[in-house]
Amino acid sequence: MASRSPQTPEAPEQSGDNLTRISGVGPVVAGRLAEAGIRTYLGVASATPEELAAALVGLPGCSADRIRSADWIGQARRLEDARTPARRSAGDQPTADDPPFLRVLRLGRARIRPLHDPSRSDEPTTVGLELRPGRAMAPAPELDYLAAIAARRLDADGETPIVRIRGVVQVDRGVSHSAGGPPLETGLYRLVADIELHHVGHHPGAPPVWRQAASGDLIQVVTPATAARRPSGPASKPHPAGKRLLAEGQISEAEYAGLRVPAGS
Repeated sequence: MASRSPQTPEAPEQSGDNLTRISGVGPVVAGRLAEAGIRTYLGVASATPEELAAALVGLPGCSADRIRSADWIGQARRLEDARTPARRSAGDQPTADDPPFLRVLRLGRARIRPLHDPSRSDEPTTVGLELRPGRAMAPAPELDYLAAIAARRLDADGETPIVRIRGVVQVDRGVSHSAGGPPLETGLYRLVADIELHHVGHHPGAPPVWRQAASGDLIQVVTPATAARRPSGPASKPHPAGKRLLAEGQISEAEYAGLRVPAGS
C-alpha cells in the first residue's frame, strides 16, 4: 500500500464558523480554539486576548500581545457584523456588541508616505483618524467621542501613546482629525486606537454607548542617517523581523515587501 503523505491539519468539522478567515488563525490554531469551546466569531470577539492566549499555550505567535496586535477580536467582530443585520430600533439600549454607529475608515499617518519612505526617529509622529457612519442606528444625532491613538511595537514589546482626541461628532456625517505626537524610537509599529462614544454631556466615569479597538498603518521608523539612504533596490536587505511578522499574520504581503533596511545598517 502506498504511503500517504502528511497533510496540513484541517479545522475541526464541528458546528461553528470558519475561524481561519481571521488573519493569523490557521487550521491548528482554529482546532485548539475549538477544543477550548471557542468555535464562532462571536466567541472570539467575546474573549480577551489573555483568554485566547490561554487556550493556545505552546503555539508560536499566539501570545496575548500578538493576538492584540493582529486584532483577532476586532476581525472576528467585523466578520460577525458583516452577516448580522442591524436590528436596533430607536428606543433600544445600545451595547458594546452591537454593529457600530461609526466605522473607522482610516487610521494612519497624516502625511501620506509610500512604504519605501520610512519615518525618521527625530520627526514628530503625525497621525490621522477618519470615522464615517456605520450600519447601526445611533441613540442620538450627536455623540461625544474619545480616541486614544498609540503606536504598538511589533518587533519588540511596548506601546507608545501618540495622542488623545476628544470632540463631538454628528453621527450621520462622521469626523476626520489629524494630530501630532512624540517621535518614535527606531523599529516597526502598528497604529492602534481605542475609540469610545458617549452621550453628549455624559458624567465622568459613565460607560460608553459604543467602544471599538481599531488597527491601522504600519510605521517603519529609522534613524536620520539610514533615512537618507534609499531603502529599496540592490543596496538593501530584508528586514530581520519581517518573515516572523508575516508568518504570525501581523503584517500583510504588501507591507512585508516594503520592509527593507539599508545594507550597511
